[in-house]
Amino acid sequence: MAQRAIPSGTTRRRTAFGLLDADGWAAAFWKGMFWFATVLFLLGYLPNIALYLTIRETVQIGYNVISVVNLCDAANGDLPCPVPAGAVVPWQASPPEVALPEGRADAGAFQGGLDLYLVGGTGPTGPTASVLKTTTTEDGNFGPWSEGAPLPEPRTDAAFVAVNGRPFVIGGLDAEGAPTTTVYAATLEEGAVTGWEELEALSLKAPVSGAMAVATTSGIYLMGGAGADGLSASTWQAGIKPDSDPPELVPWVERPELTLPDATGQPNGRAHAAAGLIGDGIYVVGGETTLGPTGDVLRLHLDDEGNPVRSGEAPDAPIVPWAVSLGASSLPAARVDAAGFTNGGAIYVVGGHDGTGTPVATTYWAVPEATTGDIAAWQTLSQDDLPSARVAGSAAVVGAHAYVVGGADSAGPLTDTLRANLAPKAPFFQLGLIGATVPGLAIPGAIGIQLAELNASLVATGAFVVLIALAVLLQRPRLRGRLLHTLSRGRTKAPTPEDDY
Repeated sequence: MAQRAIPSGTTRRRTAFGLLDADGWAAAFWKGMFWFATVLFLLGYLPNIALYLTIRETVQIGYNVISVVNLCDAANGDLPCPVPAGAVVPWQASPPEVALPEGRADAGAFQGGLDLYLVGGTGPTGPTASVLKTTTTEDGNFGPWSEGAPLPEPRTDAAFVAVNGRPFVIGGLDAEGAPTTTVYAATLEEGAVTGWEELEALSLKAPVSGAMAVATTSGIYLMGGAGADGLSASTWQAGIKPDSDPPELVPWVERPELTLPDATGQPNGRAHAAAGLIGDGIYVVGGETTLGPTGDVLRLHLDDEGNPVRSGEAPDAPIVPWAVSLGASSLPAARVDAAGFTNGGAIYVVGGHDGTGTPVATTYWAVPEATTGDIAAWQTLSQDDLPSARVAGSAAVVGAHAYVVGGADSAGPLTDTLRANLAPKAPFFQLGLIGATVPGLAIPGAIGIQLAELNASLVATGAFVVLIALAVLLQRPRLRGRLLHTLSRGRTKAPTPEDDY
């Protein structure tokens, strides 16, 4: 008779609440996985947390998928916590000490390094050639404005764009209020504007004001505007001459396949809209059309070289025209002559009027979807409304701050500058269901890196000692029992010599 694998009367030891055979392969597997995870946690995860706690402002511990407690920095003002993506720290008006010498609206704003320029525009007496300059700091402050190199002639309501750091003033109204065909470009020395020159080869084919201009890697796109015959629906492109250094623009070419449409898809002129480039798309937001003020959004999809994409791979495949975003993709309300800018993948529409001519103070922003470029919805917060309503303000981004310079209200051109921080603080503490976000030391520079590495090594050494101690205790049952007996103050059974066997 064959011998039984387990002698009669022998009972297998069970583990995991009786689910597994303590001496079987399944128990051995899960025991090995447990100790593998323990080693990773002690020698990998904990030193990593110690490193990040030293150099980062916040560190996420665990998997903080749903935060039920959120605490934000007071620098965010009264913004919600956490701050919605794209929201800005509430706008602040500049003190009188740094006000513009005189009110200015419909000017162009240009950032060169930490310098901020205000080019042309309409003052109390009409269009001006004046160019004002100030210098900003990393925390967003700036000094008094001073006069810079003026334009050759007064210009207001011009399209303003910079190509590789060089600003261009395109069209606009002259001193008599008539639209023009001129294109002025700045002369630069080490990034500073030292003068302006008229580029006759780039003169527009027809006079225009209130047009929208966007710079891409392929050159400048000029959309719409108002001329002697009314609103224009044309799109013009001034490409970059091949192998030119610095980049040299070639004369304008009209792109009839890119005629601006309205909500019905029919060609329609548009002026005084906000425009910007995000990713591979040009966006034209709001403005005035022949059908009246609008909140519709136009989008032109570009390829890697900054040219409009085609509907197929063939070189002669049709160009994909402007797409019209309707419904939630449109602004919640019509906006004309608003200040517009882009930053960090978001587009902003600030102030303007809703078609009645009355200035508004709203700030709208949207973050297009990264892969498709579609806008799901526009957002607004009452905390991000401007301190005072205005139209025709001039927007620029310098570092982490946005500026809206001047503009006009019902009384005329304004002299103040509004500033907003584009980088609200993330929550410094969050408590979730299975994780938390905690504050870090945020020690900067090389010292922070060295301290972080030292802290990580100390934690790793301590974790290694803990692993050795665990191994000893697991191999010495009597020692483990004695430790538990001592820690429990005698409430557990005292070990005996037989416990080691």
